[in-house]
Amino acid sequence: MQVRRSLFVTASIVLLAAISAADEQQIAPGTGRQDSIVIDTGADGICTTTAAIGDIQLAAVGGGSPNRPEIKCGTNKIVETVAAGDDVQLIALGASCKNSTTSIIDTGENGIADTLVAGDDTQTIALGTAPANQPCVIAGADGIAQTTPAVGDDVQQLAAGTAEFNTPVASCGPNLIVDTTANNVVATGDDVQLVPVGTACTANQVVVDSGADGIATTRAEGPDLRLAVVKAVRIKIGSGRPSASKRVTLKVTNTEFGASAPASRGYRLTTTSGTCPGGVVSQVDADLITPGLQATANVPLGGSIKASLVATMKLQNVTTVAANNPYRCAFNVSVVALDTDPDVDDGANQEGNSVQVVLEVTDLNDN
Repeated sequence: MQVRRSLFVTASIVLLAAISAADEQQIAPGTGRQDSIVIDTGADGICTTTAAIGDIQLAAVGGGSPNRPEIKCGTNKIVETVAAGDDVQLIALGASCKNSTTSIIDTGENGIADTLVAGDDTQTIALGTAPANQPCVIAGADGIAQTTPAVGDDVQQLAAGTAEFNTPVASCGPNLIVDTTANNVVATGDDVQLVPVGTACTANQVVVDSGADGIATTRAEGPDLRLAVVKAVRIKIGSGRPSASKRVTLKVTNTEFGASAPASRGYRLTTTSGTCPGGVVSQVDADLITPGLQATANVPLGGSIKASLVATMKLQNVTTVAANNPYRCAFNVSVVALDTDPDVDDGANQEGNSVQVVLEVTDLNDN
């Protein structure tokens, strides 16, 4: 009796992408710092001020600032306290802690400590209280305060109609060289160049701040490539066939910004097997349009190029036992700028250079 084996493979694509730049963007151009504290809770820790339209009510009126560390692990590094009320159990009862300062319970949404400490755990916020001078109202999407006046013992930290001044706009990126010129979006802006372009900087060092008006007029600059999958992949292995393959098409985009950006940027593709068995990925091609397999290619500034690879699933690697319980594995693909190789590029959010391809395999012969 011939045994029929067939399987259906659906590869769905999870895209991890974001626009980024060499120096790390901290505030979007045209806005102030969006988490600036406009009103704090005052000495009693309870918010009594209602946010105006445009600002964000971080702490509910009548409550404290939410999710503040309330109880920490004790010297035995074992959790001995169970959260009460709306407090949040961060580490399960009986579990071990990394150290004695690890937070195990926070105050939850109401911001008030509802839990009495047990064992040798440490209570950092007294039962029934909220910590003083925590955020009550914060600036909204534009980073400009709208709320006034503060009510009760709440404290006005940022005047209505203003943004927090001299806040970080761009910080030093992975290449440790300043690439960003202040006020490259709005030439009349008052952003401040703290570290000159082309000079060395240290990781996370602020290189441009928002100046006296607190509004960013600068966009971070440097190599900035992005990778996306054009469409999902479906592979079907028919009866009696040992494997099946499908071409995965990808899209490489050059989103670099700044006057110093070159006309094109060279790149290559790399893959990691992830949770998939060896041999799933082959025939990596950096330029789908050019005949043959291209190890590298150039993508024009502001433009895109299609790249590809071949995904193959072998029948012996499918370990499912039932048709309604599919086998899954995933591998990663990254676009690497030749200028920064082996680093993907100097982008602030390097996850934008990579995608995860998830293969979902169903063996229809399973019972």
